[in-house]
Amino acid sequence: MVQRWRLIKSGPGEPAWNMAVDEALVTCHSRGDSLPVLRLYTWSPPALSLGYFQKMSGIRLDLLDRLGIVPVRRSTGGRAVLHSGDLTYSLVASSDQDIPLGLVDSYRYLCKGLLATFASLGIKAGLGSEKLRKPFPASCFAVALPGDITWQGRKFVGSAQKRFGSSILQHGSILLRSQQKILNEIFTDKEKTNSQALLEKITCLDDILERQMELEEISDALANGFKKALNIEFQPDELNCEEEALATSLVGKYGELNGHLLGTKSKNYRPFVNDR
Repeated sequence: MVQRWRLIKSGPGEPAWNMAVDEALVTCHSRGDSLPVLRLYTWSPPALSLGYFQKMSGIRLDLLDRLGIVPVRRSTGGRAVLHSGDLTYSLVASSDQDIPLGLVDSYRYLCKGLLATFASLGIKAGLGSEKLRKPFPASCFAVALPGDITWQGRKFVGSAQKRFGSSILQHGSILLRSQQKILNEIFTDKEKTNSQALLEKITCLDDILERQMELEEISDALANGFKKALNIEFQPDELNCEEEALATSLVGKYGELNGHLLGTKSKNYRPFVNDR
């Protein structure tokens, strides 16, 4: 049976706005006011999103400001994700209708769409198989869990979920460009001792394909991959009036991190440059 989903290509958004929009989408879906949604977007300025329960230890806010990177807390779990040279997806669906109910089963089901996407690009990707153990790393990409995507053992897609009643919000970051230079700067001295190990565990689409992957190309591949693997019919869409109003009301919630007020754009903001 064909499923009908909305496809929203939002383009670049400020960090607090991106997180507010995703919460608005899952909130409206949980009320029964929306079809399932796949939203694709980027970040302007670059951001470091922290998992919902993640502590600030290991993160240098002063260095983030110097680099023009805005920290923001996600509503989903997991560890810190650097959003610079990546494409982010958010997926909203019902766990009792659209996708399997269990956490692991839902990840595996949704990963079918991601794996089909990369197969269409000639990439033989697989699922992560590691377990998250204490002490927890600061970076999401330090560990490849079963809901993550790897190539030759190196992670390039990280995902995290949160349940809102029977609705699921899944965030995912797809690395397009190398983040090597920035990753070496944003963590504290203790975390930097593990930075080389981290860089050896991650890769990006540009390096895998040995060419630069354009946003429109990967966006189209994602829509086609989910369509093929999960039998989804997408209808291009945008936020409706209710979703936009709700997102606007939620922006302030994401503009503060552990009492630290966050500007929408750092005075040191600089556009992303490929770190090759």
